[in-house]
Amino acid sequence: MKKSRFAGLLLLLPVTFLAGCGGGTPALSLSANWYLDNTLSENRTDEKEEVLEYKITYKPEGTDSDFTVSYDEGTYKTSLRSERRTLADGTDATVYVYSTEMSITGRYSFGSETSEDFTDSVKTEAVFRNVTKGLQPLSSSRTVNTTSPTKLTPSSLEGAYKYYSFTYETEYDEALENATITYTDLITEGATPVVTELSLDEEEGTYFDNEQLLFALRGANLTSIITFRTLNQVQRQVQSLATSEPTSTTVELKGANIGGTVSDYTVDAVKVNLSYQTTHSGGTQALWYAKTGTPNNWRNVLLYMEAPIIYGMGSLCYTLTYADFTDK
Repeated sequence: MKKSRFAGLLLLLPVTFLAGCGGGTPALSLSANWYLDNTLSENRTDEKEEVLEYKITYKPEGTDSDFTVSYDEGTYKTSLRSERRTLADGTDATVYVYSTEMSITGRYSFGSETSEDFTDSVKTEAVFRNVTKGLQPLSSSRTVNTTSPTKLTPSSLEGAYKYYSFTYETEYDEALENATITYTDLITEGATPVVTELSLDEEEGTYFDNEQLLFALRGANLTSIITFRTLNQVQRQVQSLATSEPTSTTVELKGANIGGTVSDYTVDAVKVNLSYQTTHSGGTQALWYAKTGTPNNWRNVLLYMEAPIIYGMGSLCYTLTYADFTDK
């Protein structure tokens, strides 16, 4: 398989980024902005789970290509809970477990021909420490079922796309110096998992696992450009990511259920773009996070996101529709 095709599946589906090397940057100052009282730093197993839900809509690019894609409205759900887990060194600690689940149905078209409907899905889990430990990742997993284009300009619908199903699992040592990545092909019966041992770059700065990125940015100060590092499992490299200069704005949420109250909301927000810091950075995700408040009623939640589709075939837009925050 052409593994570079799945670089875009790292953050969400289906963005495309290219590989790059990390660089030394100062460590980020992080706050637990997902709490009403964001001065809290410790998490406890008896605290309420946070659940967020988003609708996904498709925004076409408007190209002249005969090869196009369309999607029905999809769903994206996240949950954050605290659990007691055994760490790599054998000790126990209360950690965060962040899970996401995405599903969307679409179809490809070439000229007057249209494919059968397909359903793409992504399930992830990230386990990491609290803000006193810099949200240090411990492990992550990602299960992907995707029907992806095989080329930019096919000559027919036949062979223009292909179905893939696979998992990535990443384990870190306690010192965050080494990572073990296990890739498993879920289509080929009896396929042997591919295990890769990697030494993480010994650079200064904050390191996040790919599966915790969108959550972790809630804890960062988005009033200026921030830079951090992550591991691209597909490219087998540690990469440097940065946000753009932030822009103050508002986000309209129509008929959203926030804390049990269904209403139209206008939320003060900050918009940033997120991309790899390379010559060929690939696609850029645009993110709108709620601004920190006093009290912090909106918990710096991700309100809206636009994720570009591979080969410039439009974007998937994620809009918050439901939020049940923690009660801390």
